[in-house]
Amino acid sequence: MAWNFVPFMHRDDPSVRHFDVPLSLLDTRTISTHPAVLSQEIFNRAVQAIPDSDYAASVSRNVLSSYEAYLSINDDIDLRSIASNTYSIQILAVNQEVYSLGDLIRVRIMLFDGYGKPLTYGGDILRIWLTTPSKNASANGYVIDHGNGSYTGHVRALWTGSCVIKTSIAATKQHIAVVHKFIEKHGLLHDMAAGFNKNDLQERTPCNVKPSVFGLTDVCNFTKENYGLNWYCEKPRNPKLTCQDWTTVQGHREDHLNEVERKIARFYKHMLLRESPTIKTKGDGTYVPSVDLPCSKRPNKETWLEESPVGFYYKNQWHNRGCKSTFIPSKMSYENCLRDQFLFFIGDSNIRSWFDQIQQTLNMVIAANTEGQKRGPWFSLRRADRTDLNLSLVWAVHELPFYTGGHSPREYIKSMAWHIDRIPYMKKLTIVIHNMMHLARTPPSEFRAHVRDVRFAIGRLFKRVPEARLFIKGPHSATYVNLFKPLDFIRKVQEQVFFEELIEFHDKITYLNLWDMTTCIENVNVHPGPSTVRDMISYFMSYLCDR
Repeated sequence: MAWNFVPFMHRDDPSVRHFDVPLSLLDTRTISTHPAVLSQEIFNRAVQAIPDSDYAASVSRNVLSSYEAYLSINDDIDLRSIASNTYSIQILAVNQEVYSLGDLIRVRIMLFDGYGKPLTYGGDILRIWLTTPSKNASANGYVIDHGNGSYTGHVRALWTGSCVIKTSIAATKQHIAVVHKFIEKHGLLHDMAAGFNKNDLQERTPCNVKPSVFGLTDVCNFTKENYGLNWYCEKPRNPKLTCQDWTTVQGHREDHLNEVERKIARFYKHMLLRESPTIKTKGDGTYVPSVDLPCSKRPNKETWLEESPVGFYYKNQWHNRGCKSTFIPSKMSYENCLRDQFLFFIGDSNIRSWFDQIQQTLNMVIAANTEGQKRGPWFSLRRADRTDLNLSLVWAVHELPFYTGGHSPREYIKSMAWHIDRIPYMKKLTIVIHNMMHLARTPPSEFRAHVRDVRFAIGRLFKRVPEARLFIKGPHSATYVNLFKPLDFIRKVQEQVFFEELIEFHDKITYLNLWDMTTCIENVNVHPGPSTVRDMISYFMSYLCDR
């Protein structure tokens, strides 16, 4: 008789860290009450409730159904019980070395822990991608979680030649658990502070999206000052300073994870499986061509309903799958596309890089700020103009929490909705929204509140400027070791929230999927390099131009 094993944590003897108990020896009462087994059952139900189509979708729609399951994971984590790339295996689902161009290739994956024992429940998030380095070719895929420690990876043969299938354990369930349990308890992953100044008096106090602020009860409620979105800071202890003396904000990377939690957040992610199957693809032509539909003519709603991958790289050039890009990046193409435009980017530094590249490409003049200076804090409002093109380009940051580094004037930070509400009527108005990294430090409920606030502003915008074009720049991949956030999970959360909150505008808003583009090239840094930014902008302009 074969034993069905489940991981079991001993509660009474702390010296016993991990051992296995046959499932048949556990009575019903033990299964329903023991924390470790309870987590397993919760994950089995949560993961199995997610349809396979959601894993294939480029915009996730059901990941939040498993959120409580991650929060149920026991705090007492044995590091060797976490999924291990050393012992985990992957094999081709079909023993076949040669595929036809366009084929869907399946890979069976079984995760094992650090003891070399198979995992028996899901929740770990995996990446899979296809690559041919000699051709600068790569494409993202998707992985289905079966809820029992086994997974099925899917990649598509999009070019001919020899290809390697790579798979990584991108975010372990323990990584997701320790970070999000901390965020749910404390409100923010990294600290923020307020600066109070009056005459020669100064004081700094902690801030948060939750009024408790690490247990503090005497707080300033700055929600109104944060445009209706949660913001609380400890009151100054000096009686000569009041809440009205708030002048600056600061964000930094300090956190309060313990040693084990920090180790999990740093190292138990993006673990490449050791065995990478190699296959060959044959067929007519060198790669799968894009469909014969210009992206500028594609219905917006389709961009919310695509399957991964939405495109792929071949010979260092990005190819869309759902539409054909007619935009060829050059200074002349930028000028022709953006003539008579008011182009407004709102978000963080990753959308500011779009502003910088377009401004430099078109030699646009940066306008002076209200103090007559062309250079202010890095997060200050930016505007550039080309009068001969009747083109204005603007970048502004989103509301708090926004991590500025040093203590900075708070009046520079306004909400997305505030900016959108102040845009006057103009015939050719385009807005791109991107609020990924800073809000990734907050609970999903807080991110939803920010997106909902933007949704109402978008509704007001379309009544005022029906011709406005609006784009959501989706999350991009980053594997930087000190990025503690489980981005592969958070990305899915943000996609679901955008999908749900903006569903009434899917036919008017274009969703820009940049996850597939940045995952397949194994992007490391939070800020992708200039060539990737150029490809992102070209992807965006393929939808904007010639409409």
